[in-house]
Amino acid sequence: MDYEPLPEAPGPPPLSEAAPRGALRVRRPPSLRRPSEPRPRRSIFGHFWRWAWVYALGLGAGSGLVVAAVIHMPEVDKIDDFRPGLVTELYDRHGGPYANYALERRVMLRQGQVPRLLQSAIVAVEDEHFFQHGGVDLAGILRAAISNFRAGHITQGASTLTMQVAENVFHTRGRSWRRKVEEALLAVEIEKRYSKQQIITLYCNVIYTGNGNYGMSAAATDYFNKPVSRLTLAEAATLAGLPQRPNEYNPYRNPQAVIRRRNHVLDRMLAEKIIDRAAHDDAVAEPLLLAQHHRTPEESGGTYFAEEVRRYLEQHYGSQRLYGAGLRVQTTLDPKMQVAAEEAMRKHLVTLDHRRGWRGPLVHLDRGDPEGQELPSWRRGEPVAVGEWHEGVVLAVEPDSAEVRIADQRFTLERAGIAWTRKQRVSDALKRGDVAWFRLEAPPKDAKPGTPPRLMLEQEPRIEGVILVLDSASGAVRAMLGGWDFERSKFNRATQAQRQVGSAFKPFVYGAAIEQGYTPADTLFDAPTAFIGADSKLSYFPQNYYHRYAGMITLRRALEQSVNIPAVKMLDMVGVRRVIDFARRTGITSPLPPYPSLALGSADLIPMELAAAYAAIANSGLYMQPYFVEQVATSDGEVLETHSPQARKAMDAPAAYVLTHMLEGVIDHGTAFALSKLDLDIAGKTGTTNDYTDAWFVGYTPKLTILTWVGYDVKRNLGNGMTGAAAALPPWQAFLERGLAEGWVTKGERFQPPGGVTMQAVEYYTGLLPPPGGSSYLRLQQEAFVTGTEPSRPWEGSYSSVRDLPWYQQRAFYLPKEGERMP
Repeated sequence: MDYEPLPEAPGPPPLSEAAPRGALRVRRPPSLRRPSEPRPRRSIFGHFWRWAWVYALGLGAGSGLVVAAVIHMPEVDKIDDFRPGLVTELYDRHGGPYANYALERRVMLRQGQVPRLLQSAIVAVEDEHFFQHGGVDLAGILRAAISNFRAGHITQGASTLTMQVAENVFHTRGRSWRRKVEEALLAVEIEKRYSKQQIITLYCNVIYTGNGNYGMSAAATDYFNKPVSRLTLAEAATLAGLPQRPNEYNPYRNPQAVIRRRNHVLDRMLAEKIIDRAAHDDAVAEPLLLAQHHRTPEESGGTYFAEEVRRYLEQHYGSQRLYGAGLRVQTTLDPKMQVAAEEAMRKHLVTLDHRRGWRGPLVHLDRGDPEGQELPSWRRGEPVAVGEWHEGVVLAVEPDSAEVRIADQRFTLERAGIAWTRKQRVSDALKRGDVAWFRLEAPPKDAKPGTPPRLMLEQEPRIEGVILVLDSASGAVRAMLGGWDFERSKFNRATQAQRQVGSAFKPFVYGAAIEQGYTPADTLFDAPTAFIGADSKLSYFPQNYYHRYAGMITLRRALEQSVNIPAVKMLDMVGVRRVIDFARRTGITSPLPPYPSLALGSADLIPMELAAAYAAIANSGLYMQPYFVEQVATSDGEVLETHSPQARKAMDAPAAYVLTHMLEGVIDHGTAFALSKLDLDIAGKTGTTNDYTDAWFVGYTPKLTILTWVGYDVKRNLGNGMTGAAAALPPWQAFLERGLAEGWVTKGERFQPPGGVTMQAVEYYTGLLPPPGGSSYLRLQQEAFVTGTEPSRPWEGSYSSVRDLPWYQQRAFYLPKEGERMP
């Protein structure tokens, strides 16, 4: 590293010697004292000769350590060549960079860029004699030696700032005497070659400051979202105190310990007369305001996706190459799909959370004037963008309005901006000094020109969501969101969470039935029934969602309307082992309990495996292993790895198409009817658990398979009526509508039947062929059949099979009079 020598800055005044701390003094209990035994007097010379062999041995050992350290000591000139490890870059499918990984997240400061306030804080707490010593503080060594002698092992190192630079640059970490001697010798050599300003700048670049940050600049950006030049006194003291125990003093995990350490730094600065009492007291009273790292989808750049790639690279190439070799990684991420997926899901989660009401502000500033507060997330000089979330401070509150400051701008929050909170007045929700999230909402399209955007109050939802987008033909993961925000929770629910899938499992039951020769036109009797449960007794009594029963019903209608009883009957007729085998071939690897409740989704599945299984159906029965990485190369361009597709046959193409055709009915006139207006073919299935803890929709177009899930991490009721159609379908729909509008989803895409499939018109309610010559009042359905399984019996103009049922079984049917058209 090339440093220009600058005039030496005057150092702080010397600090008076402090008494050694931490020494353990043991008092002998009165019962063990022997006052009657006088202590023998010893002369100084007698003491010296008595312990001469100890001093000689210590001197010889010390000399040996110095010699050994000198022999193995690295060349100090290598500091000029100090460079951090190369950064691994991740690129999206179009070659654009969107993430990087390095073990040391740092931003290098040049000489003269370390502000005097931060420099003084560091010197005060880490090395009070920095500007007086030549690399080694003899007084500090003496204090440490006494403490170590009393403890019987090394407890204090007496490291100066220069010695810490040597430790971090030359990796001399350790508590052995030889390590400390080596650091001391290196520190002396460093002091000979570099100025004090160069040394403290190097310290500010190499020291670890926790949370993956190396150096003061990276820490200032991470914790306070500002450069070191803009740090306040309290913030500078906070950063100066971190290097002592960076893992313990993590502001996000242990803020109270950080505040205590910060106040200790301020006490040292006061004792050194660097600051006066007023500045000290103001800084101690300042709250620890940390950057919240709330980012828009464009800024987040697929953090859950990038973390999944990082785990893959670490597993296959090791940590050293991942963080230091500068790998170039081509991934499957589609940036437009990723942005659309994150925006759709996050907007929906906020909508669901609004129904729960207002939980209160992020924090209340009860000290000082809110007018003068600066929040870490603010970016001065930048306009407050419409649509993005911003932290704001409430300056004044009236019953019907509030004045809110965001960075350099002031806004008025009106009652319309808090309507979702269920509060009658603005003053019921906010008070002066409150800090909360706010969003500028663009005026409606029909608003008058010049209408300003409206300020809206927001809060982070506690509910979580997953959205996955797969290329069905290749298995490439195009977009993935594993939760509301990666900074809040790094747990990736898309690849790690196991949740009950509810009715989203039913396609595997009907897929196994199609393989066994059943058709969508076959019928089952939908009525209350008992099954042999896990206790080997007739103890399982499934019920339909609305507690209504249809009597005779086709397999198509049963799947479209997500009727439970026929699904359980179908599993019983086909055999649970065949259903499990079908699910395994499509990619389900999680445990599947071999009980009747499996048909209704009692198994806990991982969203990724469920999406991949649906993609196998969409891909004409060919399962493709999902993947994230297309190619890995070195920084020099040498290709280390290129993705090889991992495929296997899950089912015959005709059976896959018949199942897809049935699932299209879920959209055309079933539980996902809201999607029927979109101009392309869609097949899919909703999923809801009995207690409304999990909501799913898994659907696919001719090219993409998309999964959405909504729920809490700890299973909790989402609210009455929160079915898959209500809680999981809206973000799925929003994502696809944006794709159609922006052109990365093609309008008019259709599923194409493969060979071995026969299309046949059947009567919708019975699954029978229409009568010869047709009938104007019948509802006909173009049905897909595996060739050879088409129905042969025509409809005979009678619903006798239904009329013969008990009356309560007929309520789901509308029985027409002769000549009347079926609904």
